[in-house]
Amino acid sequence: MELSFDHLVHIVNRPEETIEDFATIGLKANLGGRHEFWGTYNALSYFGLSYIEFLGIFDYTIASSIKDNDLIIQAHQWLPEKEGFARIALRTNDIDEVTKRLNQLKIKTIGPIKGKRKREDGKLLQWEMLFISDHVENLPTPFIIQWHEADEVRLKDIEQINNPLKLQELVFAVENGEVIAEKWSQWFQLKKKAPYKDKKLKANCISLELEGCNLVFASPYGQGEISRILEHNGEGPCLLKIANNNIVLEKEMFGGYYQFV
Repeated sequence: MELSFDHLVHIVNRPEETIEDFATIGLKANLGGRHEFWGTYNALSYFGLSYIEFLGIFDYTIASSIKDNDLIIQAHQWLPEKEGFARIALRTNDIDEVTKRLNQLKIKTIGPIKGKRKREDGKLLQWEMLFISDHVENLPTPFIIQWHEADEVRLKDIEQINNPLKLQELVFAVENGEVIAEKWSQWFQLKKKAPYKDKKLKANCISLELEGCNLVFASPYGQGEISRILEHNGEGPCLLKIANNNIVLEKEMFGGYYQFV
């Protein structure tokens, strides 16, 4: 079961505004399209096949009726009061095999369910999603996604809007990083690296290697940025690091923190 980092969901009130904000720091983002049956729409910023999804709601009545899609439920719970990083999607080429393995581990799943959206140019994109009901601590569990088009086709399709940078790592603010890293390592068959201290964040960190973007779980050892995030927002993704040799920049946008390193 090989999984890759597909995308980070950043819940926002107006996805179109993120296009303008990303442009101020030299990054491309474009409107993705509407999920008519979920009442949501998005803008996307690509870094190869890994990307950031800025997800918003255009019809709260439709969104409030969704019962089988944890992501839409989360967006409806947050908006319009709260914006920020919500959860991640892991990409697979065999979602049935992933479902089978997780169920063998006695992990509760929902789906796969079908998804689709029509782009601004009229092209219809389709995929399947698998949600995991089990959680470790209070951290939202990744969902699994399988696209109907092959990776090579999708990469060719986005080459004009792709950013020539790579997502390096996504930091999660958590109470107990060791426990979460161990569980996610088992569930998703990811290699766990040696723990280390991040003095800037004042956190004990442990990371999992994942194609497309590594995952870092940061637990506070003192008063600092991670402890502040936990106090105000609870557990979840909080800082996305993007590899860039030209600039060093930290920027807060729509409740999420971006760092170029």
